[in-house]
Amino acid sequence: MICPPKFSLVLGAFLALLGVFVAAGYVLAASWGYKITVSDTPSTIDFTKTSAVIDTTLNEIRLPKYAPKVAAFWNDEYLDYIVLTQDGVIHYSFDGSQMVANPVASVSGVSNPLAAFTSGDYPDVIVADGSRNQITHYSFTGSEMAENPALSVTGLTGVVSVGSRDVDLAALTGGKIEYYGWDGSSMVNIPALSVETGLTNPIDFALFDSYDMIVLDGNQARYYNSGTENPALAITGLTAPKAVAVADGRNVAIVDGTQVKHYTFDGSGFSYNSALSVTSGLSAPTCVALRPGTYDRLIVDEDNVRYYMWDGSQLVYNAQLSVTVSGLQNMGSYASSASAQSLGRDPGSSVTYVRVRAYHVLPDGTSVTWSVTADGTNWVKKWRVRGVPGGATACEISNDNGQTWNSIGNASQASPAVSREELWVQVPAGRSVRWKAELATTNPNYTPKIKAPNPGVDNAVVLETDNKPIPPVISTPGTCYTTTTPTFTWTFSDPDPGDYQTAYQVLIKRKSDGALVYDSGKVLSSQTQFKVPTSADPAVPGPLWSSGAYQFTVQARVWDSMGLPSDWGPAADFCVIGFERPRIREIVSAPAGQAKPNPDDPATHIMITEGMAQTQLPKTKAGGKVGVLLDSVGPLSTFTARFPYLSTEATVGSVSVVATNGTNQRRLIEFWTDASLEVCPSGTLVKGEFSGSGAAGATNLNLPPYAAGVVVTEGSVYSDWFVVLQGRKTN
Repeated sequence: MICPPKFSLVLGAFLALLGVFVAAGYVLAASWGYKITVSDTPSTIDFTKTSAVIDTTLNEIRLPKYAPKVAAFWNDEYLDYIVLTQDGVIHYSFDGSQMVANPVASVSGVSNPLAAFTSGDYPDVIVADGSRNQITHYSFTGSEMAENPALSVTGLTGVVSVGSRDVDLAALTGGKIEYYGWDGSSMVNIPALSVETGLTNPIDFALFDSYDMIVLDGNQARYYNSGTENPALAITGLTAPKAVAVADGRNVAIVDGTQVKHYTFDGSGFSYNSALSVTSGLSAPTCVALRPGTYDRLIVDEDNVRYYMWDGSQLVYNAQLSVTVSGLQNMGSYASSASAQSLGRDPGSSVTYVRVRAYHVLPDGTSVTWSVTADGTNWVKKWRVRGVPGGATACEISNDNGQTWNSIGNASQASPAVSREELWVQVPAGRSVRWKAELATTNPNYTPKIKAPNPGVDNAVVLETDNKPIPPVISTPGTCYTTTTPTFTWTFSDPDPGDYQTAYQVLIKRKSDGALVYDSGKVLSSQTQFKVPTSADPAVPGPLWSSGAYQFTVQARVWDSMGLPSDWGPAADFCVIGFERPRIREIVSAPAGQAKPNPDDPATHIMITEGMAQTQLPKTKAGGKVGVLLDSVGPLSTFTARFPYLSTEATVGSVSVVATNGTNQRRLIEFWTDASLEVCPSGTLVKGEFSGSGAAGATNLNLPPYAAGVVVTEGSVYSDWFVVLQGRKTN
């Protein structure tokens, strides 16, 4: 007979065991990393649900930079159009063969232009000037473009988009649309034509020839009749809108993702027009402009201003009327918010615990909020990170799906380098595990980023699933422990095959009222046992003595290799009757070099610690009185103390209870050895034996083995004495 090799036997046993776990519905803890690279991103990010920029070149996720108003037409009389640049506006005119810059009608010298649009008489333009916080109207003087202060509006910050109707203008700023009109002497705000409330995430807007406007707000375009919303004319179903433009006849074009969609008014609402839409050939469109009186349009795509002309049946790209302007893709401001979402991951079986962690770059005023789901539908918002003033960051968790937040430190606490149990989320069970990141900024000049310290190499995001370890069970005897430092043990068990313990926590409570006696805190250890400590400080009592009781409960919880804690195990009853913390309160005759404790100052008392060797014990002169303090836990009705040395015993003087705490007591025992060096020579080890009994049982503490002894003698008190001869003179 040929026996199979041991490896085959072991492998077979493992597969059989794994089969048992799978049959029982268990699943291995799962983890997926996201480096944001060309290789991993296409198969891991749900681009249909993502409006943030997924940059596989810089290996980061950030807010999109909107430039909804960087190009605009005037009317159907001219082919001319304007393009906003890093320092002004270029006016392009057709020279018969191509579009060329027209310096006379252009604007230069603007240090921080944010948006531009045509205005009033040809070739007037308005420019949102970020450096001066105003919208400047430029009029043609006959030889150049010059500022027209009367038609300009000052005091506007963070302008995202602008629009005009004749000399009137409007601006998207601070989450609202402000409308300004000419009153005969200056531009004044007109609240009735503004949209100052109700918008949640405005991105862009456009003005019709009438006093109507359309506003891109989140994933819909909202229609307003003279400042009043008309929900019946809303355009919904958008996925990642960036810009909107309008023309006469209520034609609307919207940049949505990598497409420019066209909507026409059918008398009762807007309907999608595929013939006038551009659904392919674009990389990263940011702006669209419609030429009045025609179906022509400009689409700004990266650094390209692409001209599309209607040929009677479809839109056709016209290279002759298109231009390339360096730096266009860097124009504009960051969107106030956007989100990124991962595709579903199947861990192999239904899971209920999910955690996501990530690295961030967070300028002041930016934030990223994280949610997870296991079934792909029911999301739970769990944590967020924020940039705060001074270059610092904050990490906050929520236990009520984002209603309230509690700080757990800085943003590093949510990074893949740190395992915080607070980031684990219990979610409705499922097999489509996903994360969602909502990026936001209060300053359009800055964006938060999801980015690893070593981009493209380290995981920027880590998604995990797990099952909780089984709550540990501690067994205790039916009788009292005879030590105040008992050891409790448990067995680690986890539904995930191969998982292991990485930490534990033990709680001891008073049985009578559940008051906390001792909390070990989270202890990073794979050991499945815990020894109750006592205090090493002579002035601080042990935790069990301090409780005033001798009957307790003990329970534990454990953490697995993924950092997920179990529920608390059942509370086990136990009782203690024992001695602890022997310490020297007084040495009446201390030899040279031995510090004398102050009886009235517990901090100076000398602890006899467990395992203390003879060379470490305090010293006393033979015959000198020594006072020993000893704490006891549990009811004692009898007590005995002995101090053996060589072949005899020390004399025990007074034994008194000096403190009582419930069932627990503190005793002072005084003793001294024989003063004769012949009976107690230098170097004599004095041992200690303590015993007691009561209704709960009997206990003892012997030194040794607890420690080598109590004290060691050195010299004799006789050396402190001298003889004075006295006599009487006689005649």
